[in-house]
Amino acid sequence: MAKATAKPITKARQRRVVPIPEPPKEAFDKDRPAGKLLQAQAVHLRHALARYVQRVARHLHKVGDLLAMDLSTIKTEGQVSEYAEKVTAILHKPTSNRKRK
Repeated sequence: MAKATAKPITKARQRRVVPIPEPPKEAFDKDRPAGKLLQAQAVHLRHALARYVQRVARHLHKVGDLLAMDLSTIKTEGQVSEYAEKVTAILHKPTSNRKRK
């Protein structure tokens, strides 16, 4: 029975660069009516912006509460720790839906 042998890897694959030429200056006309693709892109951008605002709005009441807090009432390390935890949780929201390690 013949053994299957793997080919030795001699060098890493090289990526092929595809040059993209600059569009001519007359390709953009700010007064030309927008086509369906550009209009769809504007709809997509509006949707993304609305979702972003919804995510931010969920936390506005928390931000308001933290800003309204009288910092002179924070006396212990535990209180500072609680305050810092709440603030950093808002400031450092995960930017993607990927699971964290």
